[in-house]
Amino acid sequence: MDDKLSKLIPIDKIYDDLAQPAVHEIGEMLHNTTKVARFLWAPIDYLAKQQDRFQNYLKRISEKVEEDNLIETSPRIVGEVFEALKYSEQQSILTELFLNLLARSIDKKTQDKCHPAFPNIIKQLSPDEAVILFYLKQKIFELKQHSKLDTEKMLFISNDIIYNNFPTDTLMNPANFFIYMNHLHSLNLAGIWQKGNQIPTGSNGKQDGVDIYNEIKLTEFGKLFAEAVIPNDITSFCDVLTK
Repeated sequence: MDDKLSKLIPIDKIYDDLAQPAVHEIGEMLHNTTKVARFLWAPIDYLAKQQDRFQNYLKRISEKVEEDNLIETSPRIVGEVFEALKYSEQQSILTELFLNLLARSIDKKTQDKCHPAFPNIIKQLSPDEAVILFYLKQKIFELKQHSKLDTEKMLFISNDIIYNNFPTDTLMNPANFFIYMNHLHSLNLAGIWQKGNQIPTGSNGKQDGVDIYNEIKLTEFGKLFAEAVIPNDITSFCDVLTK
């Protein structure tokens, strides 16, 4: 299994491609000064150590794909993913997203779900945003807001949260939930959309605001992304996320 997978995802070739430009530059710098070269060699030595990590990633990918389903993938996806993995922590949930993408891309049953934009999207996600996508993959959540009406200016002046059943306590930074949602919306992955009409509130025939019912959910593109890369279980990443 690993030999066949190695042909589809050539770790040694990827390593050489990533390292070669920097090695060439350092070779030129050696003619100038040994001191400068010493500092320039440091990142290359670091990169060399990453080859063991890449082999570990290869093993993790092999566990996700049945041998009979292996198929060649796009060099574009492989190259971008392994470039990103150089700077990822091995036990990060984002690393798992990258590895899931590689696994789906070499599986003939799931390759059609691997959009070429996915590597760059994963690069832009925070761990908390990956967790949000995990929960949105399971279900749609509800958000109720209330906007107060300034009767003198006839303007709605606030947007208070009355009810939000998304489990924000699972995030490292729960206070950033709406910032995360804005970012996910900008990536066309998820968003918050009003459900139905706003409901006027008030008493004695005078309106003092409106109640707004919303849904927190994935977009169609977000559903494709989640199906391709978001794991069905994040238990193994929970301790890492809360550190």
